[in-house]
Amino acid sequence: MNSSIPLSSIPLSLATRLLHWSVALLMIGLTLLGYLMVKFEIWDLYALHKSLGVIALVLILPRAIIRLGKGWPTPVRQYPAYEALAAKAIHWGLLVSTLLIPVSGLCYSGAAGRGVALFGWFIIPMNPDINDPANVIPYSESIRDIAHTVHVYLPYIMLALLLVHIVGALKHHLLDKDLTLLRMLGRK
Repeated sequence: MNSSIPLSSIPLSLATRLLHWSVALLMIGLTLLGYLMVKFEIWDLYALHKSLGVIALVLILPRAIIRLGKGWPTPVRQYPAYEALAAKAIHWGLLVSTLLIPVSGLCYSGAAGRGVALFGWFIIPMNPDINDPANVIPYSESIRDIAHTVHVYLPYIMLALLLVHIVGALKHHLLDKDLTLLRMLGRK
């Protein structure tokens, strides 16, 4: 990095901003959709939930690869060590949870024998019971059970991390008066 450029003047790429906001909106939407479809037993929403989950994973994978390879963008300014550590922990927690939630959903639905389709195109085939075609036979009950537990409870952790992330962004904007939030919005 060129040290003559103030940290706050380094813009985020359009791809970075689009991936950030797309993943954020998809994960919030999928969590809400998942809650509603289970709470109110709206079975017709499952196919949409799975399709959007596959799309989310397709967006999250390059984001995760970029973060693993290049790390996170340079902060707009130097922060106290405790704040930098907290930000790093929250960012890693969000990255891991947004990756594991759709992966666990694919594993859960696939291992349960229910299959996974992207708007009708099967990625993981169903495993129908030939004696009772209305039912499916799990490929693996143990994987199904573990993946189900992760898929049900990890979104709560992700939402807690997201809340801290939002509070942190607002702190930077309102109290610190730095450009962290504006940079993620593509403004100067």
